[in-house]
Amino acid sequence: MDRLAIAYERVWDAFQRSQSTADGRHDTPYWRAHSGPYAACVVRVPAEALQPKLTILRRQLSELRGVRLHPDHFLHIMLQELGFVVESPRNPDEISATRLEEFAQSIVEPISAMRALPVRLGGVNSFQDAVFLDVGGGGPLSRLHERFFDLAALPTLPSYSYLPHCTIAHYDGTTPHHEAQALVAPWRRELIAEFAIAEAEIVMLDPNEPYPELATYAVIPFGR
Repeated sequence: MDRLAIAYERVWDAFQRSQSTADGRHDTPYWRAHSGPYAACVVRVPAEALQPKLTILRRQLSELRGVRLHPDHFLHIMLQELGFVVESPRNPDEISATRLEEFAQSIVEPISAMRALPVRLGGVNSFQDAVFLDVGGGGPLSRLHERFFDLAALPTLPSYSYLPHCTIAHYDGTTPHHEAQALVAPWRRELIAEFAIAEAEIVMLDPNEPYPELATYAVIPFGR
């Protein structure tokens, strides 16, 4: 079992032991208070590649109290969060337009040096605050993240180690843990989809929307 597979199993074990769910919604008052967009580097996940199993899973999740499903256009694998784009950054989660452009230029070389990456999405897993899909074969994405983190020059370390994943729903803190666990468990070993990642993208998110369109800032294709 590789390092990522072990990490996914640890997440699932931790969720089973937690006995509670948490509020994982990102569109908090703090998020909505920003006028500028939020920038991030992601890999888009094509919803059609996850069918028909995604529809079945969503239908089951929608029957749980306190679950918010991510729409098709919001499905992605996060590579590096960059921050709210502002004129004069003062907080760790802010970035200037100039620095964003510098970052976009700096990641061209490591991305273009990669081959198209076959990945497997699934089984289904759960953090305490969200339901997600494991990313089998995602080791190169972890290495890209490590490079991007250095290039982004973030002043603070994240609370959790990076783990490539595709979130499909968030809990709002009211979801009964035993019901969530019982729903996810039969999907734990279920392969949802296989597809090849051929590009990464810097996107901008409008904080006025709970699930905004991922507006393209830059697309960087893998080289070969």
